Amino acid sequence: MGQAETSFNVPLKCTPEEYKHFVEPAMGEADKSNFPAALDIVTNGLNAHPASEGLLFLKAYFGYKVADSMSNQLIALPRAIERLPDGSLVIDGSAANQMLIQFSEIIKVLEDSDGAIDELLQVNPNSQEVSGFKNYIKAKLEKLERESTNMRTSLGNSTSIAGGFCQGCRQTISFDTQKVVFRRASATQMEVFHEACYKKPN
Repeated sequence: MGQAETSFNVPLKCTPEEYKHFVEPAMGEADKSNFPAALDIVTNGLNAHPASEGLLFLKAYFGYKVADSMSNQLIALPRAIERLPDGSLVIDGSAANQMLIQFSEIIKVLEDSDGAIDELLQVNPNSQEVSGFKNYIKAKLEKLERESTNMRTSLGNSTSIAGGFCQGCRQTISFDTQKVVFRRASATQMEVFHEACYKKPN
């Protein structure tokens, strides 16, 4: 957060008209922590004034704040992957897919911010603050993309790792929608169960 917050100390280069019609209303929304509304105002401003350095910077900054808020909301989602005390792994396919959708939305917002920073650097390539902000957004994007790829790979490989049938009820497993438990059967093999079947007493 530190790098992003200090980046906001960059002096905004705006015309009086841009400041009055877009920056002031956007800052008013930001003061209420309504960053999606602030981002909308600035984006509308850029439709009318596409070369405004101040509005480009605010678009990047408010986009980062929206993405940050969306990232915090991930905590409220059900846990997608959990380890049991016996070493088995629970994967909630529905929660994992929800998380992947949220990852995609956050990545899109950050990519829009990154695009605004790129435009700003074309106009002002020597700004250390803007370059620092770009590096911060890039690192956050890379982390999210890595987590998203890892989760997709885990879901995609589930069938090849343990087969597509529950070892308890022998019914087909839907890894995309059901909560399942992976248990190591041997050094090289995994077994998979519906969560309810795994919890049934033997």
